[in-house]
Amino acid sequence: MCAERLQWLEAQLNQQRHWPVVVAMHHSPFETLIGHMDAIGLLQGSVALEALVARHPNVERVICGPLHRAIQVRFGGTIAATVPSPAHQVCLDLSPEAASTWTLEPPGFGLHALAPGGRLVSHTVASGQYDGPFPFHDGDGLID
Repeated sequence: MCAERLQWLEAQLNQQRHWPVVVAMHHSPFETLIGHMDAIGLLQGSVALEALVARHPNVERVICGPLHRAIQVRFGGTIAATVPSPAHQVCLDLSPEAASTWTLEPPGFGLHALAPGGRLVSHTVASGQYDGPFPFHDGDGLID
């Protein structure tokens, strides 16, 4: 994130200061603690980006990838998040020297919905065919 790009983003956020905003980016601007993914993350300029986001309380989320895992972190007064991939997932190994590996955990995606009043509600959804839906209640009440 060079100064020119940060200035452009600040100008765009200033123009939209009365509206809820989602900042969408490819590489995550935060440490995930997955060493091989952090090596390709957008960590240069991330401190300046976080300060910029903090100046704009209308930023509801910073969404990013390509982490292939569900990760959330507090960032600039909001939430920055990644979601699972519709393909394979990156193995969860927090060792700094962990090998770059992937697994066939269930595919998924993020669904973001703007609720009345401008609050963003985000769901992490597993995609695929699964048994259900099953009722929580029958004619006698809650099913245990």
